[in-house]
Amino acid sequence: MSQPPYPPQPQPDPPQQPGSPPRTESLPRPEPAYDPAYPPHSTEPAYDPAYPPQPTGAAYDPAYPPQPTGPMGGGVPAPPPLPTPESSTSPRVGARPRTTADRAALTATGLGVVGLVLLLVGLSMPYPGGGPSLWSATTAWAVFATLAALVALVPAVPSRGGLDRQQAWQLGAAGAAGLAVFWLLVVVFTGTAAADRGFVLTLATGLVAGGLWLGRPRTA
Repeated sequence: MSQPPYPPQPQPDPPQQPGSPPRTESLPRPEPAYDPAYPPHSTEPAYDPAYPPQPTGAAYDPAYPPQPTGPMGGGVPAPPPLPTPESSTSPRVGARPRTTADRAALTATGLGVVGLVLLLVGLSMPYPGGGPSLWSATTAWAVFATLAALVALVPAVPSRGGLDRQQAWQLGAAGAAGLAVFWLLVVVFTGTAAADRGFVLTLATGLVAGGLWLGRPRTA
């Protein structure tokens, strides 16, 4: 008949050898109590301002900049050079060169302005021998001549008063014709053409008429 298993029995301690220290149980060492007078110290080294911690990486030296670590052959093509003003292929936008018509129009305007100034000077000159000027003697004719010279300058105005080139020139021709009538009736028929005032008025009439003729519209 089988016996039930018995629990293991503790082994007796071996006999203590004579002269050996008494054997004690290995017990855990108790931790010391916290004492405010002696706080625990950290095992890490304290920070010293005289010896700050140094970075572990290599410091940047301007004399030895970092070199690229990729392949030196390089498969990326270099960008094309920027075009210089001399080698640029785009059309340049500059001032339009002056043509013969532009120079003629500029000369016609200058002649008309000079003629108007000389007309005002001639109308202000006294009659030979100490007589009155045309502004005082014939005020209506002086005003008429001045207005006629101004109308003769209408083709030189950029806007031309809303008229086209042909209409503006026709209006200017009417003003030059009125100035020619003044010159014939007041300067030539009165016998003052030989005087200095007559010369100035004759020159003024010629410059206004010449400027109008030079600025006439030309057909292609």
